[in-house]
Amino acid sequence: MTQSANELAENSAIMDVILRETDRFVQQDFDGWAACWVQDERTREVCISSSFGATVLEGWETLSNYMQNVMENGATCKISDIQRFNVSITVSGNIAHVVFNETSRHENGRVEETFETRVLERSDGRWRILYASFVLRGHQQIDANRLAVNAKGEILCAPYEARKQLERHQGLQISNNRLRAARPEWDKILQAALERAALQHGYFQHYRYMVESGRNFRLPVVLGETDEGNVVVCVLFVRDGLTFVETASDGDINVRLSVAGSVFGLSEGQMLLARRVVQGDNLITASEALGISKNTARTHLSRIYEKTGVNSQTALVRTLLSIG
Repeated sequence: MTQSANELAENSAIMDVILRETDRFVQQDFDGWAACWVQDERTREVCISSSFGATVLEGWETLSNYMQNVMENGATCKISDIQRFNVSITVSGNIAHVVFNETSRHENGRVEETFETRVLERSDGRWRILYASFVLRGHQQIDANRLAVNAKGEILCAPYEARKQLERHQGLQISNNRLRAARPEWDKILQAALERAALQHGYFQHYRYMVESGRNFRLPVVLGETDEGNVVVCVLFVRDGLTFVETASDGDINVRLSVAGSVFGLSEGQMLLARRVVQGDNLITASEALGISKNTARTHLSRIYEKTGVNSQTALVRTLLSIG
């Protein structure tokens, strides 16, 4: 539907306030930034990040004191090349509701993507911001070593460090922009795990999983065993409606191993060997890393098999990582 000249002018005035508020913030101009806001107890700002959680600033006094401190100490976001798209503006009387996507470039070169909402109020013929929120989507520095894929395993984000780790991984590869396993039988396991992770992409599905399990969805995936006896593992976890893939052993695996060690009554020596096996070492490399003989490593492994009720390294890793 074609907008009238008045509607276009109104929308332009609304966006001008939003653009000016961001510009004054980046320039650390507190007075110019404050002039863009409704200044009373109804004022709200909500900031949400997968890395930093949610911050809610309620009331103008709280928000203005916080932002003045941020600007005076030079703690504002150093961003440039700001672009907004998918802008939708709804005006009802003296209230305007605005949603849009935004991309910007941080000073270290990282591109950030946010989902933004603004509610503006018109008073004395002038629009001012009453409520603002933004959700900073993933791929921040914390994700530098992780691949992000969708429900079909298609690569959405593959930072340089993550690609380098993937090149060293014995079981994973990228083929036609999809994450695949190196062997057909491993790929069946990987694709099944990706499908399982995708079931948690919805907010409420993931929320229910967290309530029922007591933790966010994280899935260690044991793909199989190489010809040299190395067990191949990766970890999937869900955030932002995406599946992230870690190719290196992380804290989550260490926690699971500690719990498994207690459950199965593994000795200190057995735990050290089990940790090396989970990390992908075969008996030779594990014994060398631990400074023990291969026979001692074999004895430890036999005892671990007896305690866990398995008879292969692949089954052992699956068992150990299923605990916790």
